Amino acid sequence: MKVLLALILAVCSLSAIDAKAQEANEREKCVAAGRQVIDYLVDKHVNYDRIYDARDFGLPAPDSLRLKTADGFGIFAYEICPEQPKGVVICLSGIENPSVTAFYGHAAEFYKAGVATIMPDLRGHGKSDGNRICLAYEETRDVKAVTDYIKGNAKYKDVPVIIMGVSMGGAVAIRSIGENKDIDALVSLSAFSSLEDFLQTMREALLPMIPAEQLNIVTGEIVRDKYGVDSSVSSPLYALCGLDNRPVLMMHSRQDTQVPYSCFEKLTAEASKYTHDIDTMTVEGDEHFICKDFTHPAADKEYMRRLMRFIRKLTAKHPAV
Repeated sequence: MKVLLALILAVCSLSAIDAKAQEANEREKCVAAGRQVIDYLVDKHVNYDRIYDARDFGLPAPDSLRLKTADGFGIFAYEICPEQPKGVVICLSGIENPSVTAFYGHAAEFYKAGVATIMPDLRGHGKSDGNRICLAYEETRDVKAVTDYIKGNAKYKDVPVIIMGVSMGGAVAIRSIGENKDIDALVSLSAFSSLEDFLQTMREALLPMIPAEQLNIVTGEIVRDKYGVDSSVSSPLYALCGLDNRPVLMMHSRQDTQVPYSCFEKLTAEASKYTHDIDTMTVEGDEHFICKDFTHPAADKEYMRRLMRFIRKLTAKHPAV
């Protein structure tokens, strides 16, 4: 009897070990498949087919800034600055398109209000260094190079610094304000709350080989290996704990097919814990860029009214804004 029991226990133990080994093997396959997809999406330098011309928007030719990040990347930025600026907006574009120069239409409206615009090509994009897209995990260093430039420039002394981003640029903007005290306010358009939340929505299209219940764990492993960070504390959602009551304007469309509306719901709920000064705008339909013609935002009266109201509130201490 003792021998029989020992044999049964041994068989059970071997079965458990085999099941764990099989589970680990499946996990490794999922991580490898996920890594292959992520590498395909991000291991590139984005060159734009279209670069917009400031003069087509009634603006003077921009100054070209060549900045250096703390980790050694050269960052190129376009600067449009009126005389005696009353504020400055840092504008950030998305993962691949459009070029940040698509913000010239916004810059024209800011310029009329006496507000400067600085539009950096994030690392891995346009005229900046880098051969991969960093999904908001490293681009905060690019923003820090811009705010260091602003902080060291006499023409921007004591003016509010506003960061504004769309899509991945919105995620970078959120993470930046969370860790950068030289930023005074945030405008976020169609940002994702975390890479995990974004990939869960896109799983069937991008990662159908990974079960939904394993995707967050697999994503965390890939992010740790590729970017050297813990994704659970490196997301836009987590970064909101650093708001410190600074003003926030968040926008999203309800049927967005690129970044789900649920990301907006998570972000606004979390932001409200850390600032009392939060404004939101939602639009119907699938309008990832909120206004129908992002390059000519003034055509969308309600969008521009809400955006400029936010900016005027921040620059109210300066006359004639």
